[in-house]
Amino acid sequence: MSPPPAPHVHRVVIEASQSHRGIALWPAPSNHPQDPLRWPRWLKVVALLAAALFNFTANFAASGLSVASTLLELQFRKSASEINQLLTFNFLLLGLGNLFWVPLAVKYGKRAILITSMAMLFAFLCWTAKAKTFDSLLAARCLTGFASSAGESIVPAIVSDLFFLHERAAMMSIYVIFTTSATALGPLIAGYMVQYSSNTWRDYVWLSAAIAGFNFIILVFFYPESNFDRPLPATRSEQVEKATHNEELGSFHASATHGVQHVDQVQLSWTSIWFSFFKVAHQTSLISTAVRPLIVLIHPAMIWALFLYGASLGAQVAIVYAFPNLLIPPPYIFSTSQVGLMQVAALIGFIIAMFGGGYLADIITVKRIVREGGILYPEQRLLSLIPGCLIAPAGCILIAFSCSEKLTWVAIAFGFGMVSFGTVYAPNIAITYIVERFADISAEALVIISAFKNLVAFTFLYVAVDWIADQGWVQVFMIMFMLVSLATLLAIPLYIYGERIGDSIEAGRIHQRFLVKKHPTTLNNEGS
Repeated sequence: MSPPPAPHVHRVVIEASQSHRGIALWPAPSNHPQDPLRWPRWLKVVALLAAALFNFTANFAASGLSVASTLLELQFRKSASEINQLLTFNFLLLGLGNLFWVPLAVKYGKRAILITSMAMLFAFLCWTAKAKTFDSLLAARCLTGFASSAGESIVPAIVSDLFFLHERAAMMSIYVIFTTSATALGPLIAGYMVQYSSNTWRDYVWLSAAIAGFNFIILVFFYPESNFDRPLPATRSEQVEKATHNEELGSFHASATHGVQHVDQVQLSWTSIWFSFFKVAHQTSLISTAVRPLIVLIHPAMIWALFLYGASLGAQVAIVYAFPNLLIPPPYIFSTSQVGLMQVAALIGFIIAMFGGGYLADIITVKRIVREGGILYPEQRLLSLIPGCLIAPAGCILIAFSCSEKLTWVAIAFGFGMVSFGTVYAPNIAITYIVERFADISAEALVIISAFKNLVAFTFLYVAVDWIADQGWVQVFMIMFMLVSLATLLAIPLYIYGERIGDSIEAGRIHQRFLVKKHPTTLNNEGS
């Protein structure tokens, strides 16, 4: 079933190509030598890995101290709620810092901002490891969160810069797995270091600082600037003009281009990468860039993505921070390191979801495009939710009853892995959908998702443990089951009506003023 035709310009027609799963390259690469779509594939992957390592470093450093809370209470003579601030404020700044970093990245380049913020992260982690007082440690953790936030929205936008439509979900899953695996590996490794290392949590922070220093070097040498103001092809402008005045077409097609079947690669010299830093977009307004995330917030696609991400993440965060109270007392009597080992279940869920929400999602989307005769619109991406949509809700049910009835830890681990699967699978598809729906302003659009995601983590860090203690595992996770299921089901009306509603919003004056970028009018986009 296809959504009804919409009266605006979001659909495109692309030709078939057997070399790209049945469709031509989209977006069509330009002839410009600085177009990142023309980079060699190995360089694109290396650049993405270098940038995604930023998110791993940030979340690894942020999450590990959760297993050292009891030790920190004794060392600094603070209450559990005060020690909890070391985690909550870090996550809060990890989300809100995007509002500062992303406009600068759009204006001055992603490379400059990632390198600068990683240098700051390294310095703040060194401060964290050396902090002697609680106030000093809290300040360092807040600034660590602020520096870490740069990659939260910038790295997904890099996927949009570097890769074609038929590759994006698979490549976006690399970003998501780097982010989520860090939240699992952090407590896992920290559990052993807190238990067996002489300097306990400080050694873990030094390890995080070492990873940050390594990541700084990797970014300097292996991440070229990927900002590129992609020109609108002449054929697209002409077709939009035609479609606007053609009632028979109903403006169904935004453009009908001759699909690009291959692209001549541009070889970059290493010295041109190493000695580049700023790439200033002189026509970009910092004020408009800062305002865009707030305007995007009213779009139904964004509201749905926020709800889906919040429900998926909230369930997992609640489990992670309630695990010590569940597993350390009888009947389980787990040690700190054994509690950390439960993260192995999460890692397994993440890895399976990386395949399903990435590679498999790309195949489903491309097959749908081919089936519809080459018609492309962002809502097609939502169909890839179907194969894995039941796993996370089922995991919530398994967690509810296995934890409530104190069943074997194996059942709890299975449920945790299923919920963790949902933390990667559906959000990865949602992020890819948002990147395609707001292609010109993907970094700015993702600011809202990042801020909301970390606000959810901030909230659940405060309330999850007490909520479960007061209401019990069954009531809490039946609510989480309902929220995760509802978020998934809302993709159905979004698939059918999202394009039509979105187009009516985007025709408004505020949207046109702040969200529509001015591009170079034409360059030959047929590939060279």
